[in-house]
Amino acid sequence: MAANTAESVVTVRPFVSTVDGAEVIIGDTDRKVFLAIPAEGLDILHALAEGRTIGETAELFERKHGESADVEDFVAVLAAEGFVTSGDEPAAAEPAHEHSHAAIKRWSFDWIAPETARRLTGPAVILPGLVVILAGLVLAISDPGMLPGARALLFEGGNFAVLTVVSVTIAMIGLSLHEFAHALAARSVGVSATLGISNLMYILVAQTDISGIWLASKRARYKAFLAGFFVDAFFASLLISFLYANRHGVLHSPNWAMLLGSAALLTFLVRIGFQFFFYLRTDVYYVIAAALNCRNLMSDTERFLTNGIKRLTFRRDKVVSQAGIPRKEMRKVRVYAGFWVVGRIFSLFALVFTILPVLWVYVEQFVLLAMDKPTRFSSADFATVAVLAALLNGGGLVMWGRNLWRGWQRRRAEDAKALALGTAAG
Repeated sequence: MAANTAESVVTVRPFVSTVDGAEVIIGDTDRKVFLAIPAEGLDILHALAEGRTIGETAELFERKHGESADVEDFVAVLAAEGFVTSGDEPAAAEPAHEHSHAAIKRWSFDWIAPETARRLTGPAVILPGLVVILAGLVLAISDPGMLPGARALLFEGGNFAVLTVVSVTIAMIGLSLHEFAHALAARSVGVSATLGISNLMYILVAQTDISGIWLASKRARYKAFLAGFFVDAFFASLLISFLYANRHGVLHSPNWAMLLGSAALLTFLVRIGFQFFFYLRTDVYYVIAAALNCRNLMSDTERFLTNGIKRLTFRRDKVVSQAGIPRKEMRKVRVYAGFWVVGRIFSLFALVFTILPVLWVYVEQFVLLAMDKPTRFSSADFATVAVLAALLNGGGLVMWGRNLWRGWQRRRAEDAKALALGTAAG
């Protein structure tokens, strides 16, 4: 977008808005971009949408509020996020920031009526669920020895191939319920929800897009972000009760059921723990972003760190200005940046010292099997592990690499555009 002057006229893209304390959240729901602006900023947007020049808009604002506003800078911030364009510039088709990784495919949950969703996420469901979760927590504390470790996935004493397939099936069902809970909570306030297969670094995940929840009340946001966590805790508590009852003689289930129950519980506990990796876009990350009122916390942090690297490598001419971010919000970005760096380093260590060695073991066993030498797995066991590893671990690594490449290309394009804007303004 060319440099703005008092005589400039801009085109305002259609947007929706909601009041959030002293701020107003505006959203371009088509592109899933949301921005917090001062409440008075709506007056500027409405005046610009009516076709007034930037100078005329500034005069109207001063007459109404008794103080001047730097409308040109405000318009520059809106343009960077794609909310306004110059008269001869095509409307933005893509988000200015990447709010989520590209998904392989998306399925819509908009067929769920808000009234139905409100009943399924109301007190009549939540309160009994909290009782079950509390009971499970008490049982786990009273008998921590029943909590499974990693060896639960070896299914010692059972049919490894069959129990692995069933365990993964249960895990996929649990994951689907987790994402469905997010969608239900969003639909309860009329927000659109779609499900897609994506990745968080090298981890293949299912993610529900409920970006429009930023236009709902803060209470509705917390409910939507924590809905999946609630479902995981509920089913984990049911499994804890099942294992506890068997360990204490209340039930006498067969060994395969105990093995399967332990493995299923482990998957739920891992999923709950994973949500606290808030240096990724997990449920807890979104709760923190909502609490801090930083809707673009991740993308702003990544831009802040990228700028830091450019300064350290003597490329200050390529630094992209973040002057449009409020000072208070920028302080939060700097603090979060520390967690982002430490968390990413931790994830890379986990990849190098956990995920890749496990994949190497599978490769090694395949070589032994191909050479007709003794191996840990039978042919059926190995086929099961190999297929699952290729789909889950391999799929996550491939998508991560693809998104790193696309992200690098996108950032180069954004940098070039931002630098062009800065040069034109100068």
